[in-house]
Amino acid sequence: MQGVRGGLWACLLLLTGMAQAASMTQTYVMTQAEVRELLSAEPAQRAHFAQEKQVAGLAQPLKSSGKLLLVRGQGLWWHQQQPFELALSLTDQRMSQQVGQGPVQVIDNPQLLEFSGMMLALFGSDEQELARYFSLDFQSDEQGWTLVLTPLSAPLDKVFASLTLSGGQQLDRLVIADRQGDETRIHFSDWQRVTLPLSAEEQAHFVP
Repeated sequence: MQGVRGGLWACLLLLTGMAQAASMTQTYVMTQAEVRELLSAEPAQRAHFAQEKQVAGLAQPLKSSGKLLLVRGQGLWWHQQQPFELALSLTDQRMSQQVGQGPVQVIDNPQLLEFSGMMLALFGSDEQELARYFSLDFQSDEQGWTLVLTPLSAPLDKVFASLTLSGGQQLDRLVIADRQGDETRIHFSDWQRVTLPLSAEEQAHFVP
């Protein structure tokens, strides 16, 4: 579960025409509908992430970094590159992970598959599906927007206290607070649109 919780998240590009609006005024406040459109703007995207996990009892946070690939309708590939290589693949039918060049391990656990479904709903900005898992609290001001998700029921409420997404013209940050008192902060950068169809190497990340 640690690898699953360490791996999470999100997908955002500039809204069409939003760059012009942002250049005209620095006080634009985005609505929840506009953020939802941002979250689902592109069918396929990639980004880099830098993660810090603050564990109770440790003076320094645990750090990792890597890249992700999100393809709507297929899944999410989360590739940690530092401090060691770990690849996590989520689809609507399975979850699998690979450490280094080792064998791919399929995670056949109902609770973790529930977690996988939640993550894909979140990346897909499926508000109706997310409402099955969370209460949603959206706030926005001139500095950007914040969406706080609080789990409603087991098993997620036994693991997470809250998940907080924030950004401006893209998703910049995800903060995960868990029930053990630990906190994971993930910063996203260099969001890029991915041209479809995927390459053979990219498509292999989502093959059952």
